[in-house]
Amino acid sequence: MARATDLVNRSCRTDSEKESREVSPFRFSQILSPALKVGTPPPATDPVMESNDLNVESVYLTLRDYMLGIQRIIKRGERIGIEMALPTIGKIVENPEMLAGINPMMIKLSVDDDYYILQPIHTMIYALKMGLLLNYTRTKMTEIALAALLQNVGMFLIPEEIVNKAGKLTEEEILLIKKHPESGRDILTHLNNEFPSVVEAVYQHHERENGDGYPRKLKGDAIVEYAQIIGICDSYEAMSRNRPHKKALLQFTSVRQLIETKEKLFAPRIIKAFLEEMSLYPVGSYVRLNNGSIGRVIKTSRQQPVKPIVRLIFDGRGNKTNNNEYTDLSKTGVLSIADVITEADLPA
Repeated sequence: MARATDLVNRSCRTDSEKESREVSPFRFSQILSPALKVGTPPPATDPVMESNDLNVESVYLTLRDYMLGIQRIIKRGERIGIEMALPTIGKIVENPEMLAGINPMMIKLSVDDDYYILQPIHTMIYALKMGLLLNYTRTKMTEIALAALLQNVGMFLIPEEIVNKAGKLTEEEILLIKKHPESGRDILTHLNNEFPSVVEAVYQHHERENGDGYPRKLKGDAIVEYAQIIGICDSYEAMSRNRPHKKALLQFTSVRQLIETKEKLFAPRIIKAFLEEMSLYPVGSYVRLNNGSIGRVIKTSRQQPVKPIVRLIFDGRGNKTNNNEYTDLSKTGVLSIADVITEADLPA
């Protein structure tokens, strides 16, 4: 059998390995105001149509099946393998344009009942986008993808009656859940020789900038960068999806809350990189424009984060559109986002 590192090297071949680009600290007021730098906006096209639709869906479903398999293996007390995941991760790393197409798959195929199966996949996608922004090498992209995918393997050891509890968790149940980073590290001990940074990121992904995280209350630079990135992506995913014991927030609200933590939970450079990728209006958000029309965000712009491309669903009178109308808000000085709404707020 091929060594895991051989699989990584095969999927991560590159002529020259770039150094990670620093993202400088920022003023939060600048992020929440229109972008200071005007660039050429992306074309108004549907991201699903920009990549092979069936290929992207196949990748997403392959990752879902892998996580279902990991869940079964851990519950049986057996050692998990990564050989099945690495080729799929490698395919995404080699073809990063697929990331734009996976976002709609996350909306289309995810269901609340599969939260603990799909959450690592979604976190992985967000983390890979941030890795691209930070100019990660292909090897580092593979490592952070693997760490994000395996971040919550320790959760599979927690009794389902606690994981799926609909009511408020007791203090004892919360303490049990907080042990999952340590359990995850123990489950992944056999990867320490080849992927020590992956195991450490899994162990640290709930540590926070101000020392309020767990399990070791690490602060600042003591937290490895992979864990910081996975931590903010995991937090966003947890806030914006329904869970058995907690209802989802609007994606817009989730992003705003993460921004407003400032230096408390995440380093400014990590928040800046996250926001540049996710935008205040993430892909999939429903928005109401100032002319009364309603649409769904299909693409965001790093240059103009408050002016995404919107696929119109209803016009200003509440009539359904033909679903092929797009508005690039960066190209109009008249239209803007007036409000963020939920699916339940859509006209009947």
